[in-house]
Amino acid sequence: MRHILKLLLLGCALCATSACHQTPSNQGNVSASNCQTVQHEVGETQVCDRPQRIVALNPKMLDILLSLDVQPVGYAEVFPIHRGEFDRPSQQIPYLGNRITQPIANLGASSEPSLEAIARLKPDLILGDSGQNKDEYAQLSQIAPTLLFEYVGHDKWQEPLSAIAQVLGRERQAQAVIETHRQQVEATRQAIAPIVKAYPEVLMLASEQLTQSLELVTSADFCGGLLEDVGFQLVSRSNEQPTSIVQSISVEVLPQLDANLIFIQGHDVTSFSQMGSVKNLENNQLQKIQRSWRSNTIAQSLSASQANRVYFIPTYICRAIPSPTGAQLALKQLQAQLVSLSMLVNRSPT
Repeated sequence: MRHILKLLLLGCALCATSACHQTPSNQGNVSASNCQTVQHEVGETQVCDRPQRIVALNPKMLDILLSLDVQPVGYAEVFPIHRGEFDRPSQQIPYLGNRITQPIANLGASSEPSLEAIARLKPDLILGDSGQNKDEYAQLSQIAPTLLFEYVGHDKWQEPLSAIAQVLGRERQAQAVIETHRQQVEATRQAIAPIVKAYPEVLMLASEQLTQSLELVTSADFCGGLLEDVGFQLVSRSNEQPTSIVQSISVEVLPQLDANLIFIQGHDVTSFSQMGSVKNLENNQLQKIQRSWRSNTIAQSLSASQANRVYFIPTYICRAIPSPTGAQLALKQLQAQLVSLSMLVNRSPT
């Protein structure tokens, strides 16, 4: 019944708009030379002319658009951080809001965006996630050409960046973004080379509370892959190439995975809606796992804990914005957190 009601409401919203999306076969007034076929995770979509009103259904797509100097008209967030209008995006959209300069509609959650709100915006392009938005793909495509790309993972942003840039005629900007990322990775690699030499093995975990959920992060993950990009060796349970970004483990397994350094992706999903402002995001998201780590006997028995070499990063950076800005933030935090260790390594006799 809920699904039927959703379809009826969408139909009403579509009928209320005067510029409803039409399939290429009945767009008689659009020249074929102005159209291009774009391949994406769920198929091929024809996009005509240069889209001007674009909807981003997750932070990754928002970041890609902003990186190309494009302002979207609507946005859906992965977590329920802010309800209501984005009247102060710099305080309501984590890490990316300060780059939004035009009105942008709140379309709800990435996993279940408001189709009616999207239709009211009369977009000419919709960008989303092939995992979360696949079920709505047909309905979204009735509103406007829709491109869905793989979301999480190491280096999963460059392909959609290039595809979207081609649609928007911004290929040069895309190449510049990719080159800037390459330079940032190389600069970080050189800056922390002494640390990597002294402490080559890194364990990366993700958790909210150790006793409730604990994940071993693999090199297929966005941040896990970045750690390997800058020279570290990520500790794993197998020598085989990982097929998923994380593996569920128990805290009792940690002594078998002891490493020189430990990085923990921390999150607290239930407190997102209580945050008030995104300026408090890092403290809000890391407090629970930091307390859990400090109070856990097994965690404190690890050599990295005893040597004060355990570092925390918000899971939001690694999984919500696995894109150019997410990489920049992760690399910046990596260097900042390793400053004291770098000073110690540089003072040590060679």
